[in-house]
Amino acid sequence: MDRPLRAHTFSEVHYYLMVTPCRQCGKGPWLMDAPAGAEASQGPVAVKASCKHCGAAQEFQFVCDHALPFRGVEGECINPTNEPSRLIDLAQWLSLFYLLVESASSEIAAAETRRGGYRAALCLAEALKFYGDNELPPESAFFTPATQTVFREHPENFARQKLRDMQAKLPDLGVMARRIARDERMQGRRWWQLWRR
Repeated sequence: MDRPLRAHTFSEVHYYLMVTPCRQCGKGPWLMDAPAGAEASQGPVAVKASCKHCGAAQEFQFVCDHALPFRGVEGECINPTNEPSRLIDLAQWLSLFYLLVESASSEIAAAETRRGGYRAALCLAEALKFYGDNELPPESAFFTPATQTVFREHPENFARQKLRDMQAKLPDLGVMARRIARDERMQGRRWWQLWRR
């Protein structure tokens, strides 16, 4: 059994399983059966997951620093600190950003588009946590040989100003979280109840 992986929150675990390749087929993502009480646990949590592509099963062990719910009144919280992730590297956060933007743009329902856009914005905010005072991130921001190679071959794709420019085109995270909370309150109401707040 591998040592438990350290996450900021259980929400971060969800994203980790989206970008971690399967050992059997090299693809993914992992589909997780969330264990009861995992979001409130302070000790190691065993997470059973299966690869969406090949069906291989694997158990992951995580320890979460912050016992926060996956989604709350103020929206989803991946990492309540300014410390960068120890699970997901900079290139993987950017991959999640692009993946979620693409997924959100293909949604028909406006509420789902907003939710996907919000999650993409959260991933971009996590990517920006890897930067110090420099325009380029340190090599330690890349955890795997594959992402280290991408950084070495195309450092311009990781320029901090490029990420900030992308972030500037997005609505404020707080505004997005309030819109999603409103969407969730409206869900399930009849059409004649929609005028009520």
